[in-house]
Amino acid sequence: KDKRMEREISHLQIYCTNKNEGCSWQGNLKDIDTHIKACSNQKVTCDKCDDVMQRHQLEFHNSDECLQRYYKCPHCEAVGIYILMIFSHLEECPDLVLTCPNEGCKDKIKRREMGSHQQKCPKEVIKCPYHDIGCETEMKREKMDEHMETNTQAHLQNAVKKITHLQETVKKMKEEQERKCPVVIQFSEFTKHKQDDNPWYSSGFYTSAGGYKFYIRID
Repeated sequence: KDKRMEREISHLQIYCTNKNEGCSWQGNLKDIDTHIKACSNQKVTCDKCDDVMQRHQLEFHNSDECLQRYYKCPHCEAVGIYILMIFSHLEECPDLVLTCPNEGCKDKIKRREMGSHQQKCPKEVIKCPYHDIGCETEMKREKMDEHMETNTQAHLQNAVKKITHLQETVKKMKEEQERKCPVVIQFSEFTKHKQDDNPWYSSGFYTSAGGYKFYIRID
């Protein structure tokens, strides 16, 4: 080989192959490989998401742009893949601060505490405690004491109606049961009566509730 020629070639002055991308490096041909390995304008590939960018963009990409980078939840400090954390995790993060959904309440509550807050939130719309006996009023919890005070008589009347209805229902059920149940008559000391040639009488029974009363006689 012509070492002189090689030396001359290796010392040829060239520009970086990334000149059009903004690199201003100029140097010997023999140094190009070393430069390319560190050139800030060289195209590189993210090892997490395979996006291609210039080397000087990689650090910011890894810390702020890559959808596959590791990410710590700022609320509960759980760690996971960024794209999963910002969609799936935030939908269930226990420490994410939410605004109470009740109209008029602006309290900021962690998701894990929202259930207990709503159980006592004055703006929560709730049913009257007498809902099951006819009061269909719904109101904010803060209005409940006033409702109970001004509707005492109406609640009492509803309670009486409910009790009366239940009593009538029980009565009808008993009557229906009595109609379905056969009358069982026990022949007490029948043999003795037969030997003495005396008629035998059963105890009295009714055909139904409020029906006729009957006795059975056996001679």
